[in-house]
Amino acid sequence: MGNFDLSSLITVFTSGIFGLIVAIVTWKLANKREKRKFNLEFARTELKDKEELYISILASIDKTVKYTTREKDYSELINENALMLAKAKLLATKEINIQLEKIYDIIEAWSSNYRQSLPKRIEGVNMGIISTEDVKYRKKAEEIIPHLQKAMGELVGEIKSELNKLRDEIKNNV
Repeated sequence: MGNFDLSSLITVFTSGIFGLIVAIVTWKLANKREKRKFNLEFARTELKDKEELYISILASIDKTVKYTTREKDYSELINENALMLAKAKLLATKEINIQLEKIYDIIEAWSSNYRQSLPKRIEGVNMGIISTEDVKYRKKAEEIIPHLQKAMGELVGEIKSELNKLRDEIKNNV
């Protein structure tokens, strides 16, 4: 044991400890980087999913209005809207869901009045009859339109606000 020097032993031990510390610090930094990368990718995916959802919502509302004015059957829209609204309940903010409920209530009132205001068709002839009741319903439908436009503007504002918030979070974490 005479060949072993205490200073050599301390040097080997210190080098070993230093190597272990370097390995632990490197491992921690790599984990932190990977976690940050994962969170950033998750945030980007969430933003993309929400953008697609909100585009679908706005398109669905527009489609519902067009179906009403073109006197089309709503059966095609029922499943599409149900699925889209279920996604919104899970992914959208509380404010957006409240606004959506408000819009669909307004659309229901508007479409009911609009459809009742249409001339009653005479079978076998390409003609219709307009009654005073039709005019009354048309007037109600026209009174509802500004409320629908206002609610749509508020919904778009809520959507833009949320998407901008998500984009800012991504920018701040890059």
